[in-house]
Amino acid sequence: MHFLRVLLLVGAAQASWFGSDTPPAYTSWSTAELSAWLQAHNIPVPSTPSTTQLQELVRENWSAASAWTYDQYASAQKSFSDIRDSSFDAWDESRLREFLLEQGVVAPSGPREQLLLLAKSKYRAYTDAASSFSSQASSASSSASSAVSNTVVQATATAQRAFNDNRDWVYSSWDDSQLRAYLEDKGVLKTQTQKSRDQLLAMMRETYAAVTNPVYDAWSTSYMKEWLVSHNIIRSDAQYKRDELRGKLASYYYDTSDYAWSTWDDSALRTWLIANNVIKPEAQIARPKLLKLIQDNYTQAPSTFWAAWSDSQLRAWLVDHGYIASDAQLKRDKMVKIADEKYSDASSKTAAYLTWPDARLRAFLREQGVPEDMVPGDRPGLLQETRIRYIQTRTRAEALFARVSAIVNGNVRSAEDAIGHLIDLLRGEGDRARDAGAKKYDQTYKEGERAYREGEKAFEEKKQKAYENVKEKGGKGTEL
Repeated sequence: MHFLRVLLLVGAAQASWFGSDTPPAYTSWSTAELSAWLQAHNIPVPSTPSTTQLQELVRENWSAASAWTYDQYASAQKSFSDIRDSSFDAWDESRLREFLLEQGVVAPSGPREQLLLLAKSKYRAYTDAASSFSSQASSASSSASSAVSNTVVQATATAQRAFNDNRDWVYSSWDDSQLRAYLEDKGVLKTQTQKSRDQLLAMMRETYAAVTNPVYDAWSTSYMKEWLVSHNIIRSDAQYKRDELRGKLASYYYDTSDYAWSTWDDSALRTWLIANNVIKPEAQIARPKLLKLIQDNYTQAPSTFWAAWSDSQLRAWLVDHGYIASDAQLKRDKMVKIADEKYSDASSKTAAYLTWPDARLRAFLREQGVPEDMVPGDRPGLLQETRIRYIQTRTRAEALFARVSAIVNGNVRSAEDAIGHLIDLLRGEGDRARDAGAKKYDQTYKEGERAYREGEKAFEEKKQKAYENVKEKGGKGTEL
């Protein structure tokens, strides 16, 4: 289940749910190793120190130099919220010692200069952690959004089940004699050769289905209907003739390996590459190279991304961000140029849907509940409607990720409690999707439930194993 990727992302970004009582690494270091660590972190080393003295110096600076956990950072926010680096310079020794005690330094001693350096070191560790977690939050949110967005995107890729040779092809209803006659006529089966029906059907898939273009002409009428129903294009109780189903497929069917340029001829490929300054007009390039250049440059071209914005949307964005006046009269080319220079969301500019063929864009919109008579007829319109739904998907993904993060990073007392919260959340999201999707997502939801149950079972097994390992060591499960 794709949502599992989000959970893995959270787990990877934070500390393990099962802690460890292992002492810090420096407790087993030699004098030379301790001295090298202190020097590497710009911490003064006494001229003739003992191992005990060096270990004490490392211990005092260990948490500042090492990466903070999010819990450390959160608990330190109150102490550091009103402090600046220069604040410590005005503090006397008593205030410095009091501050260092609050930060976990046991019996801080030494002259004021040493206390001041240690206090500033603690402050730098806090600001570094703040910067790090801010970056992690942004990156994790983006990655989570992408993961959950891809769940919706890939719905169009996963709805098609495996073919059943006995019912899903137009020739599935043929008797053995008809199958043999066709294969013999094509020269792939010698006369009088003994083959079972399953073997004949397997040969038909290679000889008939694999070479039929478009591929849906080789489908049975029931499979045509099933594909259209699974993509929310027709209702399951609707009655259509084969020719009518074929007409629908002509507008909506796509292969997941198809791109916007897959059906372009060499002239169209060259025209695009020249217009977007990828090649010169006089360049002589074979089709395989043209296709590779298109694939490498298509999402990099401003015209690709901004085609998903109408003139009014483009103007509104520029005005809202203060890049043009509300009464400015600019042509689209000029607005695109300004927007492309200012727009900073790189992930949006390379979104997968930008490369989809028109049929897949249409199918995606129908899957999202857009009525057939509201599906745009031209590519810019299709892109604009798809972009809007991408934004909506990302917003929902970020909200869901925030709720998962709150459970994982929150004050949940045990791993078992955390998993309980997550299961409740997942079930709640499943119920919401099931209620909203009704018949439209029934099959997908059932598959998700099955994957969820398998994942829950696997986790419980691993959790139990972890508890048993802890018991064998005589320890206790670390609370979250």
